[in-house]
Amino acid sequence: MSSISFSTSVKFWLDSTLNSYSQIFFSENKIFALALLLVTFLTPSVGIFGLLGVVLINLLARTGSLSKVEIQQGLYGLNALFLGMALGHNFQSTGLFVIFFVAAVFMLLIATVLFKELLAMQKLPFLVLPFLFTYWIISISSPNFTFLTENHYNPSLISDTFFKQPWIISKLIGSLYQIPIPHVVVVFFRTLSGALFQQSFLGGVVIAIGLFYSSRIAFSLSVIGFFVAYTFYTMFGANVNDFNNNLLGANYVFMAISLGCFYVIPNAYSYLNVVMFIPIQMLMVMFLGKMLAVFNVDAFTLPYCVVCIVFLFTLQFRWLRKYIHLTEVQYFMPEKNIYKYLNAIKRLKMEHLPKIALPFSGEWLVTQSYNGNVTHVGEWNNALDFVMSNDELKTFKYQGASIDEYGCYNKPVLAPFDGYVYDILNTVEDNYIGIVNVGSNWGNTIVINHLNGLYSQISHLKKDSFKVSVGEYVKKGRVLACCGNSGLSQEPHVHFQLQATPEIGAKTLFHPLSYFIEKRDGKSELKAFEIPKEKSFVSNVVPSVPLCECYSFYPGRKFIFKNESTNALSNWEVLTDGLNRQYIYCYDTKSYAYFVNDGTMFYFTDFEGDRKSLLYYFYLATYRQLLGYYEKIDVTDEVPLVQFRCRWLAWLQDLFVPFITFMRAEYTSRFVYADDLFSPRIIVFKSSVSVMLLKRAIRKISFEFEIRNNAFRYFAITQNKKRENYICVS
Repeated sequence: MSSISFSTSVKFWLDSTLNSYSQIFFSENKIFALALLLVTFLTPSVGIFGLLGVVLINLLARTGSLSKVEIQQGLYGLNALFLGMALGHNFQSTGLFVIFFVAAVFMLLIATVLFKELLAMQKLPFLVLPFLFTYWIISISSPNFTFLTENHYNPSLISDTFFKQPWIISKLIGSLYQIPIPHVVVVFFRTLSGALFQQSFLGGVVIAIGLFYSSRIAFSLSVIGFFVAYTFYTMFGANVNDFNNNLLGANYVFMAISLGCFYVIPNAYSYLNVVMFIPIQMLMVMFLGKMLAVFNVDAFTLPYCVVCIVFLFTLQFRWLRKYIHLTEVQYFMPEKNIYKYLNAIKRLKMEHLPKIALPFSGEWLVTQSYNGNVTHVGEWNNALDFVMSNDELKTFKYQGASIDEYGCYNKPVLAPFDGYVYDILNTVEDNYIGIVNVGSNWGNTIVINHLNGLYSQISHLKKDSFKVSVGEYVKKGRVLACCGNSGLSQEPHVHFQLQATPEIGAKTLFHPLSYFIEKRDGKSELKAFEIPKEKSFVSNVVPSVPLCECYSFYPGRKFIFKNESTNALSNWEVLTDGLNRQYIYCYDTKSYAYFVNDGTMFYFTDFEGDRKSLLYYFYLATYRQLLGYYEKIDVTDEVPLVQFRCRWLAWLQDLFVPFITFMRAEYTSRFVYADDLFSPRIIVFKSSVSVMLLKRAIRKISFEFEIRNNAFRYFAITQNKKRENYICVS
């Protein structure tokens, strides 16, 4: 236990330190963080005091029992890093200065807590405002302290040659002096290094490479933000050579990334938004620079902070949400944010809706669907009519002269969802075939209140067949009554509609059905959150007991899988988080996969952790699993591309994903064997995930499961012509 505790502690302090660096560019990439840390040491005093500030504030924050998660994310260290770099850059180091520096970091911690709490009330980030506030106090007070001696830099005007590099690396880049590089490119790289209080072209190159490695989207926005600002400065005659001094150019880079892809989901509008805000940012830079010059202090990143906070505050008003979407779950990687967002709105956009089922058992024919050409028109267009029929679309036997000869007559009608019986009409006699009751349009009817403004109405029922009463609570699938031929009905059928008000015959409501099997032209398909098509045969999904038992992942349930060839074990447990969301946790790799089981479908909603872990492959293998046994029916879905990709091609897709997607990860699952269709002991299904470039598969992993006696028996993974088997031993 002590070794585990020690490794956890080491990880915490490494994360809190490195994340403080990568947070400068809104990332948590550790390799990028190391690159930034090294760049800060191009000026040793900047690097030393930047690192010292990070370590000190994290220690103080941890001692003060502040949020461990926020410390580990680097939210406190970020401001201390900027303060340390600024003080190391602008003041000479002395013994007294070091003591003063410690006091400054403590004051910064207090300022951070203050700004954090004040802005959290408006759900706004505090950014680097604590650094600015603390540094201004120090800067204005510095003339009163004789031990504070300012460094005086005379940065050369940028020409076709580069700023002198440290001697260690000067020889390595000597050949670059002969390369004609456009002035705008030189300024760009120096601007990036200026974000770390450096004036190094090479440092800017390292930052640019690290930023591209960390996020292609953030890199593209940094380029756009800088080049648009450069263009405006050139047009208006402003001095572009100031971009790498006192974080001036960093304002445009930070603003572009934060408003283009970090706080919002990147899309075409967010990119346009960045371009539109550059002139505003430019005015704020000049205005605040002049205003603060009166106090002899630099604005640093205050213009960026003001523009960002004002924009995010404005975005809270609904009229902007149509175009710009706030990042609800922050993964500190724009690619992950957008891929998961696009996947969620595509596959989970209906998940908040009540899972309405067909109001009957068995297979029925849709005689009239939404916008039918008979009676489903106008305010009643969103309704469905069902009958029982054979493959020749014949709904009766013999001559069909009597209602008893019709297949659906007197068949049970079921509750489509949980709710309270709101109203029952049970006074209308069944019609003779060919005769309709124009005086009672709906016939015998039941209305169920499903709460939250949703009601269902089932009409043309058989008189005196009701099995429930008004006010009774009914569960989904409960028998309500029997199919009849009452009201405006020429032959026995079930009329079904959803509505927002409880009156019989109220205006219908568009609402998809959750899961059903639809058969057309002899081919059966699984439908999810769709409207049944006219002239198709439909039926509810009938859950299979072995599958339901196998996928009953209740909290506390544990799994142990053993690799058949290496005997290595993978230990999992089902847990719940603070929002009562269920997930599988792998103790060996610290990975977790969130899932939902709604009784008809098991599906994963997210995965975070080690992509070499068995849990990751289990996540891919059973990404969406139907809990009813149906052969020859494919269950399909799309996996977020960030979870399953070919890196180099995916990096190209990353650059274009805010505008267009030409790659996707497709999931397919199908049952292939059951020893008994009605009471199976053994069930085998196969699944696969493929990366598709346009319509061509460029990478594929296949899986096979065997379920025996209501539990997983084995799980096989096949990729690159190699198969690995895992036995479930617990």
